[in-house]
Amino acid sequence: MFKSLEYYKPNIDETVKWYQKMYHDALNHKKGHVSFRALPPSDVDYYEKMDLTIYSFPRDNKKYAEDLCRFLEKSFRLRKEVDDNFIPVITINLGIGDYSAFVNGDIVFQKDTSWSKPSLENLTDYKKFNELGTQMWYQNFLAITEEILKISAPSGIPFSRGFFSPLDLAYALRGDKIFYDFYDHPEELKEFLDYCAEATIKFANDIYQLAKKYLGNSKYGMFYLENIINMSEDTACLISGEQYQEFSAPYTQKVIDHFGLGHMHTHSRSLYLVKEISSLRNVVNLWLPTDPNAPKPIEHAASLAEDANGVHLAIDCESFAQIEENFQDLKKGNYSVTLPVKDIDEAIKFAKKFKEL
Repeated sequence: MFKSLEYYKPNIDETVKWYQKMYHDALNHKKGHVSFRALPPSDVDYYEKMDLTIYSFPRDNKKYAEDLCRFLEKSFRLRKEVDDNFIPVITINLGIGDYSAFVNGDIVFQKDTSWSKPSLENLTDYKKFNELGTQMWYQNFLAITEEILKISAPSGIPFSRGFFSPLDLAYALRGDKIFYDFYDHPEELKEFLDYCAEATIKFANDIYQLAKKYLGNSKYGMFYLENIINMSEDTACLISGEQYQEFSAPYTQKVIDHFGLGHMHTHSRSLYLVKEISSLRNVVNLWLPTDPNAPKPIEHAASLAEDANGVHLAIDCESFAQIEENFQDLKKGNYSVTLPVKDIDEAIKFAKKFKEL
């Protein structure tokens, strides 16, 4: 189904070399790297075109893998002439339900997303969960991953998987009651957060070992996995910086320390988290999308560059003019700027125009 990685990204060696240099500099607090990503509709429309409700898992694991790979192959093929910082990557699209159901509970699917229901009525009930690794969705996610790798691995296209931070995982399992736990049961909550960190480490290790089985001998197949963990910090947007340092940072740091480098995600509604997350050891990347009715990161590029202290910030914008207007401030940090475009022709045009900057 897939052609070689080089077919979809002819200058893959040059692009990977740029990322490696940028991440090295980010780790050493050196700044001045700015790159561009065009986002045509074909990059993401498979999220809408796939109907997650038609699959009966695990019976339809293979069909799901084939359908997903078919959509991904088409999106890679359509944008192969776009000379931006994008690297084709295989990711699983099951919504966010599986991000916590691997620990406990089940997944509720809708057409283009999913979620899991909180399963902890009492905070300490996680101690009664079945042994980690025996859950249906723990095993089934690995099975789906293997079906996908059987199809994609011969191409050498990298595989990637994101994870909830320990706090995000705890929130998914506990629900809104977790915000009372900060005050009513702080020590028990910290024990639970440590459990969530350990669960993330185990699950990620098993996924990485499976990916390595199929991609270990490829040139770039493990590019997003080798010594890297990719985690969200969404729940942290609802708490203070002080609470983040007490209830999230130590457990997120534990996971990062296990793997090596942290690739993180949070939201622009809480720009104060850029400094908090960037202060963690060995964080090199932070995806910071713009929320509705919230500050636009590109308009705060200079101050965010100072807060990030070299950490690479992946942000978005609304027009190419915004990149031009803020380019000098962008150079004060390390940035990737994503611009939604109407089609592939526009993606090619703006990628060329960015190089002229």
